Amino acid sequence: MPDRPNLLSRSAIGRPLGVFRHRPFLIFWIGACISNTGNWTENAAQSWAVTSQTIGNPHQGLLVEILQFADFCPVLLLALLAGVISDRVNRKVWLITLQGLACALGAGLAVSAFLGRATPWVVITFTFLEGIVWALNGPVFLSVVPSLVPRAELSPALALNSVQFNMARLCGPMLAAALIGAIGVAGAFTFNACTFLPLLIALLLAIPNAPAPPRAKQVSVYDDVREGLKFVWTSPGTRRLTIMGMMFMFLAAPLQGLLPVFAQSVLKGGPGLFGLMLSAIGLGSILGAFLLSCIPAYYPRHHLIPLAMCVFAAIGLLFSLSTTPALSLIILVASGCFWLLSLNPSNTANQLLATDANRGRVLSVMLLAQQGGMPLGHLFA
Repeated sequence: MPDRPNLLSRSAIGRPLGVFRHRPFLIFWIGACISNTGNWTENAAQSWAVTSQTIGNPHQGLLVEILQFADFCPVLLLALLAGVISDRVNRKVWLITLQGLACALGAGLAVSAFLGRATPWVVITFTFLEGIVWALNGPVFLSVVPSLVPRAELSPALALNSVQFNMARLCGPMLAAALIGAIGVAGAFTFNACTFLPLLIALLLAIPNAPAPPRAKQVSVYDDVREGLKFVWTSPGTRRLTIMGMMFMFLAAPLQGLLPVFAQSVLKGGPGLFGLMLSAIGLGSILGAFLLSCIPAYYPRHHLIPLAMCVFAAIGLLFSLSTTPALSLIILVASGCFWLLSLNPSNTANQLLATDANRGRVLSVMLLAQQGGMPLGHLFA
């Protein structure tokens, strides 16, 4: 690997794009982007299926938030266990197993929709089961990125990971709107099930088939969990990042969870507007990723995190006052931008502070704080 910089690496956009010269990371990135597009397509279709079937129901908002809670609450129950598993197993085998199970669940939901049995509670049940898979998947999925690029390029690799996730957030809802309009929610669910295949191929080709990191001695799951929590709590950096992440996600969750209700009840729109609203957040996140790459290296990232969170809060207040679709979409683009500027530096810092031996457990605590705060925020909303 050459040490001298090239011309591409001197540009703000070129720095992160230069990571694509590492072929395993490129393959993994493409597969993850396709699969996440399917996930966001399904997510939008699930929300719209519950919303459209509860028109006139006084508990419509409650059912929509229960759906969001079902998606994220497994993280509250399983995140720490998932981190321990990630540090104990062959990560390639474990990832392929989990993605195969998620594909089967997606196909099951599609079949239910084609049979006309995708009632709100059936959708919520499948969402909960998929949430269990994603809770187990989170730490190990994040843990493999450092094995695909040199440590010095981890930060731009994680930024590009955020870009692909938010490109999927941009494209998925628009695809969902088109598929729902043409075929119905069953078409969106089927598309999601099919997008797991490229990711499974990418995992087979790109992820190193490495055993679990060596351990000095065998300890219980409880001791592993306690060791991970102790590391996070006794390290000032990880402790502060964890607390801030949990508070931010708890307070920010309603902005996304209630979008279908806002689209229908406040802005008087349909699935097309709802898809555009989700896509606006994704577009803002992509802009935020490239804005992050333009910030000078000497600027301390730990200053950026609370600043971006405060701006996001102000944007959320503006959104709650908007009653026109155009203005709401502009506000959501800004919210996506500062959403990424709040979370991406936090996630990068946690990756760099962790070691290979405890990376899964450290990231599981981060996911527990962030994604665990979200379902609580949905229920509070």
